This record gives sequence, structure tokens and C-alpha cells, in this order.
Amino acid sequence: NFYTRNLYMRVRDNWNRPICSLPGPVFDLMERVSDDYNWTFRFTGKSIPNVINMGSYNYLGFAENNADFLKTVADRLQRYGAAVCSTRQEIGNLSLPEELEQLVAEFLGVEASMTFGMGFATNSMNIPALVGKGCLIVSDELNHTSLILGARLSGATIRVFKHNNMCSLEKMLKEAVCSGQPRTRRPWRKILIMVEGIYSMEGS
Repeated sequence: NFYTRNLYMRVRDNWNRPICSLPGPVFDLMERVSDDYNWTFRFTGKSIPNVINMGSYNYLGFAENNADFLKTVADRLQRYGAAVCSTRQEIGNLSLPEELEQLVAEFLGVEASMTFGMGFATNSMNIPALVGKGCLIVSDELNHTSLILGARLSGATIRVFKHNNMCSLEKMLKEAVCSGQPRTRRPWRKILIMVEGIYSMEGS
């Protein structure tokens, strides 16, 4: 189509770049050239070293070949295993998640906190366990799709405030508390404020 022929093909060499090293903060790219205006590519056999990595999910550094780091990982795996690999109700719990939850609660200055393993289903399937019909979710406009899906699945009413804007959030909360539920004006059963620590879709 028009877009593919006239726009995308001119810059296609910027996409799907093969790498030939570990995806750390920098990596090496396999050099390639095109003889037909980016319709096909051929490798030159050379590499482009130390390219800044702006597109990897390796933000925890697990893919890097660091001997000290790997020794620590091996030690923890030997001591604790990969995980309980199930819910706490089924197989039990480890001491580490409890320590982490206590530290998070102390850091945030709250009574308690709850931590989960990361994943799309973590958000989308756990939010319905926290809220349901008669509840209100006040959500940041840049929340991840998994949070949005979880909010929709819950059956709760959803209202969206401007990204990281506490004035917008405060105004919405005041209106929610004063007005209550639509039509009946009954108080909301629960109000859940839904934000992210790091907004993975745009980086703030």
C-alpha cells in the first residue's frame, strides 16, 4: 500500500535489527546493507559495536554475563528455589515476599502492602479480587493495558485522571465522595486509586 511503499520502506532499516551480543545497556549490531531500497537486506559480516540499547526488556540485567551477579543468583536459587510456583494458599509462602512487603509498607508509610510476581495476568486478574460492582476505580490516564483490562473485568465504575496530576486526582476524589454512586447517590463500597511506579509504556 501507499504507506509501505512510500514511507515505511524508506526507514525499514531501523526496524528488526539483528544483534550479536548480550542485550545489556549497550550491544553490538550485525551490519547489513540493502541493494534494493530496503526491500531485502544482506549481512556484510561486520558488526557495529557499543550501540545504546533503547528497546530491551532486560531492565533488571538478568541477561548480562556478569560473574558476580550470576554467583548471587545461583546462591539464591540453591537456597530458595525458583519460587513456590503457586499461590500462597495452595503450597505456602517464603519468608522473602513477607520481608519485601514489610519493607515496602515501611517505605510508603502505610499499614501493609501486597507484592505480586510481574506479568500481564497479575494486573488483569487480581484487580477484580479487590473491587467489584458498587466500587470506583480512579485510574491514571497512562496506566498499562493490563491494568485497564483488570479494571474493566472488575465491573467497577472507572474514572480517569490526568497523568501524574494530583490536582486532577484530588478533584475527582472529592466529587466521588460528595456525589456517591450514579443515580442512587449511595456511598461507594470502595474507592481504588490505580497508579504505576514506573509507567512502562512511556517511561515516566
